[in-house]
Formats: sequence, structure tokens, C-alpha cells
Amino acid sequence: MLPRYEQAVRAARVEQVAVAVAAGERVLAEWDAISDSLCDADHWPLDERYDLRQQQRDADMWALFAPFLDHGPALVAHAEEMLPFLDPQDRAEGRWPYRLRVLREALEGGARVQADLEFVTGALLPDHPRAGAAFAKAVVERNAEGWHYSLTWMESGGVLVEMAQAERGRPVRSQQSARVQAARARSPHTVGQGVATTAVSVTEAPPGLLAHDRVRRSR
Repeated sequence: MLPRYEQAVRAARVEQVAVAVAAGERVLAEWDAISDSLCDADHWPLDERYDLRQQQRDADMWALFAPFLDHGPALVAHAEEMLPFLDPQDRAEGRWPYRLRVLREALEGGARVQADLEFVTGALLPDHPRAGAAFAKAVVERNAEGWHYSLTWMESGGVLVEMAQAERGRPVRSQQSARVQAARARSPHTVGQGVATTAVSVTEAPPGLLAHDRVRRSR
């Protein structure tokens, strides 16, 4: 019974990957639809609305990615174990070894930025009058620093779906997305970039208020 139960759990979690990737597509589509309207002809943000909307995008993508920090490593490990037994042509065409490697790197990077958040928030004094603002700032920075990792997960997460299909003997259809590829092309990894604090995921603390710097659009 245990192997069958484990298979059912793994199948459910692979389905969660597919759902998250689709939701990430919607987040990117919404960002594409509005981001250009918030910049001038030279791609400079017009006002603080760009920062606010970018922070919301980062928060939404992190919320989709965060659950996989817990069970994503087991999914990737199983896929790596199965890799030698799957069709070599599918492996090559789907770039499965490479995509599994970047998934593992995304999980490791995501775990680091989450640990940084927990270190900062663990040092906060709950009764301090600025504790809420400091927590909100740390969350926004975590989301911004995690953007690269959440985007990477959405970009390559479909490999877990493809490999699960192949493992079940079903035809493989690539899950890679042109929209995510476009986001990658225009969004270089800028870990450590300073971010103003005003927007936070609704599941976390309310935002504090800090001044916005006018930063040229870079991601």
C-alpha cells in the first residue's frame, strides 16, 4: 500500500506543479498587460505605481513558488532517479537533465532567501512600533530577491509534468512557455536589488511606508 500511496501523493504534487505553472502564466500576462503603460517611451517608470505593481507581481509569483520549497526537492529527486530509464530522445528534446538542474538550483536559492527573511524577522521585537513596517519591508525584499527563483521554477517546472507523463507511458508534450521565456529574456537576475516597501502579499503583514526611488525598468 505504501508505494501506491506515495505514487498518489507524487501524482497530486505534480498536478500542483502544472496548476502553479498555469497560474504563473496568468501573473506574467497581467504584468505584461500593464507594465508598459506604467513606463515612458524610454522604459522609465512614470511614478510609484510601477513599483507597487512590480511588488505585487513578485508577491504573487513567490506565493505560487513557496509551497514547492517543502515538497519540490522530493519531486526533483524522483525525476532525477527516473531519468536514465526514460526515452533518450525525449530526454534530449525536452532538455530534461538541464531543466532538472535549474529546478534544483531554484529550490536552493528560494530556500536561501526564505532563510534570510526568517533571520531578519526572528530578530524583530513584536512590541516595537516599527516592527510591522520592518516585517513588511523584509517580505517585499524576499519576494524581489526570490523573483529569479520563482520565475525559474515556472519556466522549467513543466519538466516534472513531462517526465511524469513519460513515466506513465503517455505521449510527452512540452510544458515550456513562450511567455515565461520572454519574461526571462527581459528580466536578468538582480539578486540584492533594493526594493521600496509598500506592497505585500495578502497572506503576510500589512506594508510599511518608505519613499520610492525612480529606478529604470530592468525586469
